[in-house]
Amino acid sequence: MKNGRVVLDEPLELPEDTELEVGSLQVVDTGDDLDDEERERLHRALDAAIESVQAGRTVDGNEVIRRLLSRS
Repeated sequence: MKNGRVVLDEPLELPEDTELEVGSLQVVDTGDDLDDEERERLHRALDAAIESVQAGRTVDGNEVIRRLLSRS
C-alpha cells in the first residue's frame, strides 16, 4: 500500500474498465529493522533456498530433528 492504494510488485496489463475483485488482503508488518542491503541479502538467500528445493536438494524434516537430537 502506498498512499491508500494497492501497489503491485510487477505491472499488470488489463483492459480499461476491467473489474478486479480483491479477496482478503492481509496487511503484513515485517516488523524488521533491515536496511536495503540486508533485505537484498535476505532475498538472495531465500531465492537460493527455493532453487535448492526445486532442484531436490532437501532433507526430510524428521531426519533434521533426528540429527539435531543425536548431537546432545
